[in-house]
Amino acid sequence: MSAQSRLGRRPAFTLVELLVVIAIIGILVALLLPAVQAAREAGRRSQCQNNLKQMGLGLHNFEGSYGYFPPGKVNSGSAGGSFPSFYPGQPNGTVHNHTGFVFLLPFIEQQGLFNLYDMNYPSCNSNWTGGTLANGGLPIGHNNALVVGTKLKIFICPTDVDPIVENETGNGPYARQNARRSNYLFACGQITDYSQPSENIAAYSGAFGHNSKTKIGEIKDGTSNTIAIGESVQIKDGAGTASIFGPYWGSGTHTASTGYTPAGDPRFNINGPFYAGCTTGPNCAYAWGFGSHHAGNGANFALCDGSTRLISATISYPIFYALNTKRGGEPVSPSDDY
Repeated sequence: MSAQSRLGRRPAFTLVELLVVIAIIGILVALLLPAVQAAREAGRRSQCQNNLKQMGLGLHNFEGSYGYFPPGKVNSGSAGGSFPSFYPGQPNGTVHNHTGFVFLLPFIEQQGLFNLYDMNYPSCNSNWTGGTLANGGLPIGHNNALVVGTKLKIFICPTDVDPIVENETGNGPYARQNARRSNYLFACGQITDYSQPSENIAAYSGAFGHNSKTKIGEIKDGTSNTIAIGESVQIKDGAGTASIFGPYWGSGTHTASTGYTPAGDPRFNINGPFYAGCTTGPNCAYAWGFGSHHAGNGANFALCDGSTRLISATISYPIFYALNTKRGGEPVSPSDDY
């Protein structure tokens, strides 16, 4: 008897069996991949919510220290040359373009970065409506430019693209130096960085206006029914291919830090639709509008009570508008559609 007969045949896969195994593995991968992607997106959404939670906590710590919430923007270069200065003793129309996110730095464990920032100088040279740049403007290479170009995870939604640094010379609407994009805006209601500080008391104002000093007691609609900070995407052109819009956390250009929700204009609902032919989605949104790239077509928000929640883009615009005002008197409750 041959050695092969004594030992028996060596077991082996046939070609058909091998193809079947490969097909089964392919099916399993196809089934598991969406679940893996969904789990990763859930993790990114959770990180984004945690960012907002930390900012909401920072807002309340700021309010506890100063007696009011920080303004969305200070001494805006978009507001003309007659507004009263946020800082005592300075002439009307003195432009600083400081953002509320800079004011938050000491309250989100960034005291060292805040110490580098000089409040006597502007964050950028955006000044196109008649104001006067503080200290003659931001010099090239100034510490303020170093600060506003810093990449901070708390101001970045991981579902969006990695935020880039941009520059533009001159003093036009988007003049900026070493400006780092971000993903969050303060809720200002119907007022904008064009608005005069006096408009902060209007029924259509949000809690974070131009030169605002909103006290908790002034949020008449209730802190749990008023948005403080919300997400905003960076890629916003009609085709979704250019980073031409979106927030900057520290460089206070036009549309940099304040979210706009005008009454009766659903183009400013979550994720648009601002552009013609665009129904809904992050690339439908416009500058100073709220939105995100999260699955499910909604966005995360921090409310003035410090809580966070995901609000769907299907929310009716009148309700979303009401959530962005602090004293509009609109009846809103979580049972509506958010």
